[in-house]
Amino acid sequence: MSSCPMKANFRVNNQIEAFYTGGKVQLSKDGRFMFCSQDDKVNILNLELGKVEYVIRQEDGDEVTSFVVSPDDEILVVAYRNLLIKQWNWKEKQCTRTWKAIHRGPIVSMAFDATSTLLATGSSDFTIKVWDIIRAYCTHSFKGSHGVVSVVEFHPDPEKLLLFSAGDDCKVRVWDLQKTESRAVLDSHNSSVTSLSFSKDGNTLLTGGRDNIVIIWDLGDYHQVKTVPIYEAVEFVMMIPHPKRYKTELNLKEKDGFHFVTAGAEGVLKVWNSKSSRCVYKQEQTLATKRSSESKAIDAAITQAMYCPALDEIALVTYDHNIVLYTLKGFKLSKQFVGYNEEILDVKFMGENSSHIAVASNSEQIRVFEISSHNCQILTGHTDIVLELDVFKKGLMLASCSKDNTVRLWHMDIASGLVNCIAVGKGHTHSVGTVATARLSSNFLVSGSEDQTIKVWSVPTDLPTNPDDQSIAQLKVKFATRAHDKDINSVAISPNDKLLATGSQDRSAKLWHLEREVMLGSFRGHKRGIWCVRFSPTDQALATSSADGTIKIWALTNFSCVKTFEGHDASVMKVVFLTRGMQLLSCGSDGLLKLWTIKSNECVKTLDEHTHKVWTLKTNSEETMVVSGGGDSRIIIWEDCTEVEQEEERAKMEDQLMKEQQLSNLLHEKKYLKAIGLAITLDQPFKLLGIVKTIMEEPEGLDGLTHTLGKLRQDQIDATLRFAKQWNTNSKHCHVAQTVISIILKRKRPEVLLDNPDMQQTLEGLIPYTERHFQRMNRLLQQAMFVEHTWQMMRRATAPTDTSGEYSTLSTDDMDIIESSIYQRSGVKRLPERSGDSEQDSSESSEEEEEGMSAEEVDQQESDDDDEDNDSELSDVEQENERTLKRSQVKRSSIDDSEGERRKLQVKRSSTGDSEGESSESEAEMDIGKEEMTRKLTRSQTEDKENDVDNARRKATSKGKQNMKSKKMLKSESKKSDVTRNGTKRAKKMVSSSASTTKANKQTTLDDYISPRRTRSSNITNRLRKTSTSTR
Repeated sequence: MSSCPMKANFRVNNQIEAFYTGGKVQLSKDGRFMFCSQDDKVNILNLELGKVEYVIRQEDGDEVTSFVVSPDDEILVVAYRNLLIKQWNWKEKQCTRTWKAIHRGPIVSMAFDATSTLLATGSSDFTIKVWDIIRAYCTHSFKGSHGVVSVVEFHPDPEKLLLFSAGDDCKVRVWDLQKTESRAVLDSHNSSVTSLSFSKDGNTLLTGGRDNIVIIWDLGDYHQVKTVPIYEAVEFVMMIPHPKRYKTELNLKEKDGFHFVTAGAEGVLKVWNSKSSRCVYKQEQTLATKRSSESKAIDAAITQAMYCPALDEIALVTYDHNIVLYTLKGFKLSKQFVGYNEEILDVKFMGENSSHIAVASNSEQIRVFEISSHNCQILTGHTDIVLELDVFKKGLMLASCSKDNTVRLWHMDIASGLVNCIAVGKGHTHSVGTVATARLSSNFLVSGSEDQTIKVWSVPTDLPTNPDDQSIAQLKVKFATRAHDKDINSVAISPNDKLLATGSQDRSAKLWHLEREVMLGSFRGHKRGIWCVRFSPTDQALATSSADGTIKIWALTNFSCVKTFEGHDASVMKVVFLTRGMQLLSCGSDGLLKLWTIKSNECVKTLDEHTHKVWTLKTNSEETMVVSGGGDSRIIIWEDCTEVEQEEERAKMEDQLMKEQQLSNLLHEKKYLKAIGLAITLDQPFKLLGIVKTIMEEPEGLDGLTHTLGKLRQDQIDATLRFAKQWNTNSKHCHVAQTVISIILKRKRPEVLLDNPDMQQTLEGLIPYTERHFQRMNRLLQQAMFVEHTWQMMRRATAPTDTSGEYSTLSTDDMDIIESSIYQRSGVKRLPERSGDSEQDSSESSEEEEEGMSAEEVDQQESDDDDEDNDSELSDVEQENERTLKRSQVKRSSIDDSEGERRKLQVKRSSTGDSEGESSESEAEMDIGKEEMTRKLTRSQTEDKENDVDNARRKATSKGKQNMKSKKMLKSESKKSDVTRNGTKRAKKMVSSSASTTKANKQTTLDDYISPRRTRSSNITNRLRKTSTSTR
C-alpha cells in the first residue's frame, strides 16, 4: 500500500454566494450579462460562467432603490436611498457623474429612451423627472400622479417623445415631452398596474395589473379596445414579436388578433389570443410550491419578468430570489440561478466525478448546482424545510429528509443531468433530522427523527430511473426502534454496512448491529448533545462532535474514549475523516474549519472564510475537494493545496539557492553592481550590507561605493534606502548606513526621491535613529576631550620645580600657550574643564530635555555652562594667589626685623670703646644675634619650602580628586561606549607613565614635554575625524 501524504492546507477554489436579494433585475442587450441589485451594490453576473464579474458599489454604502442600463449597454445609472443618482461606466467600474435628485422621496422606477439620451425617473413622491444624460440637466418635471410611480416607459418611437407612467393610483398617464403636459389618462384598472407592453408598430398598448386582467389600448385616440381576464395577478405582459416562429410550439393557430404572454402568481407562462381572449398555451412546469403550514400557493410566485431578444428567452424572477431563463420556443428551461440561498443546512457532492453539489437550505426546495457553471436545478417535492442530505456510493442517488416527516429518494440522469424524485418514505411522526445511505450498496438507508426512533428503509431494485417517468415508489421500513431519550441528531453507517452509529441530544452515542438489529453499546463522555458521528475508514474507531466544543474518538472494541480534541470555541457541528483515517476536519458554530492530526492531537490548520456558523462539511470521494456551507448563505468549495504549496516551496528554495550562488559568483568576480541588484531582488538587506562593507574595505572604497550607487535604478535606490533604514537601527551598522544615505542624498535630487510612495515612512524610520547616533558621537567627542584635558592638568600639577638646567619651570601662561598650540595643530575644538561630578550628572540628566531643543539653543546652553565653570575655576585660583601673597609678605617682614637687629649690633659695636671684657661681651652678643638671625632665616626658608610643598600637595590633591571623579565618570560611560572604555584605559596608562617619568626625571625640557603631547593629540584627532566623517 502506497503511503498517503498528510494534508496541510486547503484553499478556496470556488464559491456560490448571494448576488440578488430583491429589487430590479435587467438583462444586457447582447444577453451576456444580468444586472441584479443587492443591498448597497449592483452585481453584474456573467450568464455563461454563472459568476459575478463586476460589482458596482458606492463609498457611502446606502441602499440601492433602482437602476437602469442604457439600450446601448454603455451607461448604468443607479439611484440610492439618500436621493443620489450616480452614472457609471460599468465596464471600467468608474463613476462618471453624481448628482442630487430633485425628488423628495426615493426613486423606485427608471427607464431610458431608445436613443440612450433621455432618462425618466419615477419616485415615491408621486412625481416624474426627465433627465438629459448627455447635457446633464433635468428637462421635465411631471406632477399629477396620486400614488407611487412604479412603472415608467418611453414610447418605442423616439420621434413621438411620449412617456408612459403607472403606479398605485391604478391609472396609466401619457406625458407629452414636447408640450410638457399630460396628453391622456388611461383609467380602467382596479388595482396597481405592473407591466406595459407596446406592439411592434407602436399603435397598441397592453397593460397588466394585479386586478387579474390585461387591457388592450389603441394609442391613436387612447381608447380601450378590449379587456382580457387572466384569472391571476399579472406581473408581466409581452406581445410575441414574431408569432410565425413559434406557431407550432406555442399553438399559435388562430389567425385573427395577436398573441401575448403573461406571467404572475401561478408561476407559469401563458399564451393568450387577443381576439378570442382565451389561453392557447400554458407552461407545464410550475414555480409555485406549497408549504405544510399554508393551504394555498404563494401569492406571487413571479415578481417580475423580462424578454431578451438576443437570447430569445424570457427571464423570470421568483419570490424566493431565483432567476429562471426559459426559451420563448416551447418555454423550455434554459438556465436557472439562485440569487439567495438563505441558511445552508447541508451540502453533498453528487454526480459523476463530483460534478454537482446538492444543497439543503432553509426552504422546502433542494438545489442541485453544477460546479462549473453555477447552473442550478431546483427540486420540488418536500413541503417543509429539508434538514439533511446523503448520497449513495455511485453519486447518482440522493436521499433527503425534511420537517414534513418524510424521506425521499432522488435520481440523476447521466445524459441530461436532470434529477427526479423516484421514491418517498413515510412513517415518522415528527420531523426527520438525519439520514444516512449504505456505503457499499444501494439497498437501504437509515433515518433518525425527533420522535427518538431510527428506521432502516429498504430500497427497491426496480425504481423508475427514466426522467419522463413521473411515478414515485414507496419505501418500506425494514427495522425500527426507539434509540434515544431525546432528538436524534446524526446517524452513520460503517464502511462494511454492518454497523450503525447514532448520536443524540441526550449526550450519548450508541452502536448498533444492522444484521442482528441489536444495540452493542453506548459512548458516554460528552457534556452536551452530540451533533455528528462518523466511522473511521480504516480503524475500528468512531468520531463524535458535540455542542461542548470537543471532538472525541472512541474505540469500538471497549467503547472507551482514546482521544479528545479541543480547539473550537463553540459547538462542533460536523466532523469527517481524512487521509485514511489519520486526520480530521471539523466545522463549528464559531465559523471556523479546523484540520487535525490524530497522532499528535494537534490542529495543523484553521480555515476562516465563513462569517457565520458553519453547519455542514463534506469531502468528495478522492478527498481532493471539500465543500462547506453555513449561516452566511455561502457555499465554499475548497481544494487540497498541500502538494501545490510543497512544490511551490521547493521551486522557491531552488530558485533561492541558484540566486545565492549567482550572488557569490558576482562577489568573487567583483561585479558589485550586479550583486547589489541581485541582493535587492532577493530582498536580503544584510546581503547588501555585506556587499557595501566589501566595497568600503577596498583601497578606494568610498569612491567605488559612490560610483556603484550612482548606477542604480530609481527602484533600486528606494530599496537601498529601505534597507539602510533597517541597518541604521543597529549601532554596529550605523556608520555604513549613514555613508550610503549620505551618498544617495548627495547624488539624487529631493524631488526624485519623493516620488517614492514609501519615502515618508523611510524618513520617519531614519531620523530618530540618526539623531540618536549623532548624540552618541557628540558625547563620545566630549568624553575624549575631557580625557585629554584631564591628562593635561595632571601633567601641569606634576611638572618639575627645580630651576637648575637649561629650562626653568614652566609658568601657567606658558602651559596655556602650549595647550593652545596643541589644539590648533590637532584641529579639535578646545573644551572647558568640568568642575565636578554634579555638573556631569546634571548634563547627563538634561540630555533628554536637550533632544527637544534646537541646535542653537543646545550650543548656547553648553557655552553658558562652560563660562560658569571657567568663572568658578578662576575664583579658586585668585583666592590661592592671595593666600600665597600674604604668606610671602609675612616672611619679608620677619627677615627685615632680623636685618635691623643685626645692623643695630654692628653700630653699637663700632661706637663703644670699652674694655676687652666689654668687647668680648659685645662679641658674644653679636654671636648670639647671628645665631638668632640664622635660625630665623632657616626657619623662614623652611616655612617657604613647607608652604611650597603644601601648595603643590593641595594642587595635586585637587587634581587627584578631579581625576578620581573623571575616572568614575569614564567608568559609567564605558558601559555605553567601547570607544570611551578604551579612552579611559589610555588615560590611566598616560597618568601612570607621566607619574613614573616625573619621579625618575625631575628636570624635563620643553621639547620632551611638548613632543609626546603632540603625538597623542594627533592620534586622537585622526580617530575623531574618521568618526565624524562616517557620521555625517
